[in-house]
Amino acid sequence: MLDSVFIVYKTDNWHSYKSRDIIGLSDTQEGAIELCQAKAKDEGEAIDDIELFHLNNIQQTQGYSGEGEFQFEEMDINVLI
Repeated sequence: MLDSVFIVYKTDNWHSYKSRDIIGLSDTQEGAIELCQAKAKDEGEAIDDIELFHLNNIQQTQGYSGEGEFQFEEMDINVLI
């Protein structure tokens, strides 16, 4: 049974909370990154190795070649937030 999920967002260039659009949910960090890559592909872009490093280490892109940025966070389920 899952204890948490990863919420994947597309944001503006500054990762502002107000700009967050949920683009997917995943049960693993790897799955969250795959969702970012799939969205980038849909936009005719790609996530390069530097951005993959950022996603793996700080859970967000920093200079994505397309419009905006990607970000994800892990959230516990079945708890008050």
